[in-house]
Amino acid sequence: MSQITNIFFSPSGTTKRVLSQMASNFDEENEICDLLYFDGEKEFSGDDIVIVGMPVFAGRIPKTARARLSKLAGDNTKAIAVVNYGNAHVTDALIELVDLLKENNFDVIAAASTISHHSIFDGVAVGRPDEADIEKINEFAQKCIERIKNEESLESEIPGNRPYVDYKQLPFVVSCDVDKCVFCLECVSVCPENAIPDDDPAAIDLDLCSRCTSCINICQENARGFTGEAFEAKKPMFEKVNAERKEPEFYF
Repeated sequence: MSQITNIFFSPSGTTKRVLSQMASNFDEENEICDLLYFDGEKEFSGDDIVIVGMPVFAGRIPKTARARLSKLAGDNTKAIAVVNYGNAHVTDALIELVDLLKENNFDVIAAASTISHHSIFDGVAVGRPDEADIEKINEFAQKCIERIKNEESLESEIPGNRPYVDYKQLPFVVSCDVDKCVFCLECVSVCPENAIPDDDPAAIDLDLCSRCTSCINICQENARGFTGEAFEAKKPMFEKVNAERKEPEFYF
């Protein structure tokens, strides 16, 4: 009996939400492989189905997420590739994800780029995915179900470049308000880069930090966030340039 596994790296929770919506269209039993926490080897059978979701970080899938996904192998396993972005640019992230899945012996049957509320600049894509997005995501999932039944594989050309754009480290500062911090250490446990020391969670190693926002989103005290001149200078222009609504794209 086949099962659906949602494989995702979702520091802000938005990619997880998109994949959960897709998986809700399937009748098969649903499991989760959260790459924010899981960093091990795993093999999938030819009867399995995986939905793989990645956020877009400056035009690429996150470096740590790529390394963890590389440890997962298929056996001609049916795969749906999804990148989720904040209404700015997909660039090479989707083609990179499709390439990586194929290299690891997954049979990619379809791919998509979806839009969610931007994880860093909160004035972009507010409220997304909205009802219109959800309708399109469900339609995409239903088409994927039919393609799996018909043993179809991805035929469309995926936009992007090879070689992929270089990884870029954002200059923004992630800081912790020590007056709000209750030293619960949840940020320490969730950080995929081990950039937050457990003896002083306010002392973030910005050389290790990927600005993934996992520590910001897990903090119940709202003690963490982006600060500094670079962030404050970039925010209004970024939100203005990326104000026009972009739509999900689907490839079969």
